[in-house]
Amino acid sequence: MDQLKFDPGLGTYSVNVAPESLWISKGMGAPYFQLQLEVGIPEIGEKAGQLLYLDTTVHAQQSNGPRVPLASTNVSVPFVPTGETRRHHLQYLITNAQLLALEHSRTGDLRLELQIRGFLPQASGFPGGPETTLHISVAESTWRQQLASLGRTLGVDMVIPFPADDEPSGAVTDFLREAQRLLGGRDIDSAMLQVRKALETIKTTSSWTWPGNKNKVDRTADERWSLIRSALEDQASGAMHGDAGTKDYTYTRAEVETLIGMTAALVRVIH
Repeated sequence: MDQLKFDPGLGTYSVNVAPESLWISKGMGAPYFQLQLEVGIPEIGEKAGQLLYLDTTVHAQQSNGPRVPLASTNVSVPFVPTGETRRHHLQYLITNAQLLALEHSRTGDLRLELQIRGFLPQASGFPGGPETTLHISVAESTWRQQLASLGRTLGVDMVIPFPADDEPSGAVTDFLREAQRLLGGRDIDSAMLQVRKALETIKTTSSWTWPGNKNKVDRTADERWSLIRSALEDQASGAMHGDAGTKDYTYTRAEVETLIGMTAALVRVIH
C-alpha cells in the first residue's frame, strides 16, 4: 500500500492494488488488463472538495532498460468527509503486439508497475499532483493460465521494419497496406491482387537469384529465399489467374491475412 500526500490540510490518501486482482481478458480484437484499485479516503472535512481524480498508467519492466508504458486510464473517486475505502475496477486495452512483446521479454513471474498521480480539482487550495508507483507481480503459473484462457485471440500484424519509406520497402508496404484496407471491406480478390503486386516488387528489387534445376541441398540461402517468394506469389496468383488447380477454389480472408503476414516478413530480409 502506498500513499498520495497532498498539501497540509488536504489529507493523505492510500492506494493499493488488491492481491491477485490483475487479470487479462478478451476484448473486441484486442485483450485488456483489469485490476481492482483500493483507495483509502481520510477524514478531511470540506477543504478537499468532493472528488479525487486519479491518472493511472501501467508500465512493463525491462531487464536492461527503462520501464515502458503500456496503457493508461483515469478514474474519479467520489468520497464523503468522514473517510472510507473505495474500490474501483480499472481496465487497460493492450494490443496484440504489446502482449507478444511483453511475453517475449518476460522471465519468470510477470512484473508490472502501476503509476498513479492524484488531483483534487475541487480543493479550496492548490490541488497538488502527488504520484506513486505500485509494483504488481503475477506468478508465472497463474499468468500462463490466464494466457491460455484467451484462446486463439491474437491477430496477424505486419512485421515491416522501421523505417519503411525507402525503396523497395516503401513500395511493398504500400501494396500490403492497401491489401489490408481492401480486406477490411471484404474484397478478398482485390486484396489478394495487392499481395501479388507486393511479391512481384520484391522479385524485381531483391538480389535473390533463381536456383534453376540445382539440387536442393546445393542451393544457397539467397536461392532458397527466392523459392519461398515464388511459392507465395504462386499461391497469391491462383485467385486471379484461374489456374486449373484453383479455378474452382474460393480463397478465404484467413488465407489473405496469412499471405500478408508472410510477405511482410520477407521485407525484413530483402537485400
